[in-house]
Amino acid sequence: MNIKILHADDNLIVLDKPAGILVHPTMANEKNTLVDWLTEKYPEIKKLDWPDKTRVGVVHRLDKNTSGLVVMAKTPEVLAKLQEQFQKRGVRKTYLALVLGKVEKKGKIEADITRGDAGLQKVIENNYSFSPKTHPAVTGYQPIKHYCYKNNDLTLLEVAPKTGRMHQIRVHLKYIGFPIVGDPLYNIKSSRNLSKELGVNRQFLHASKLEFIHPQTNKKLSFGSTLPDDLQSILNKIK
Repeated sequence: MNIKILHADDNLIVLDKPAGILVHPTMANEKNTLVDWLTEKYPEIKKLDWPDKTRVGVVHRLDKNTSGLVVMAKTPEVLAKLQEQFQKRGVRKTYLALVLGKVEKKGKIEADITRGDAGLQKVIENNYSFSPKTHPAVTGYQPIKHYCYKNNDLTLLEVAPKTGRMHQIRVHLKYIGFPIVGDPLYNIKSSRNLSKELGVNRQFLHASKLEFIHPQTNKKLSFGSTLPDDLQSILNKIK
């Protein structure tokens, strides 16, 4: 696997994940995940007492076809400390997303998420009875640049999720009427047609910035990742 390493020490590693790679297996027969890559590169960590042997080093996850920055732990102790930072919202994550529609100003989406049909996530409106399977979710966003392609308004957004629910950004942006271009799951007819015309083969979503406190040194670490070629080529096409 062609994995770019941005930072590595005895405690953790920061990677730039290409699209098409799972962070961890979701079924028993899946191979070539980031967990496989990590344990092959550092075989000694497989012997440590991880809480879940199928998720060795996994602090957080990106969807298979979302590219960008991921931090992984090399010890269970560092894993626990990094996960605690995520839970306490001490980690800053920023994504770039190209959406259908013209987003005029920055905003915040506060809408609970639960599992829907066929494994998809969905937003739950305010008038529901609480369920343990329903999770609060908050996503901030702001427009970076507007485009117009064949009478279709498009907006490049900088998106900052405050929580880490499955498919959160994708679900939330569709919920407010701005589906991500190329998204095969959370879309509408017009975004599907435009994605096909542009030749977008995956959701236009990239984890571009990551900032956290190193759990051992207490120093702030900040990382950035530019758009990969496949997504940059879409912006070049619509300019």
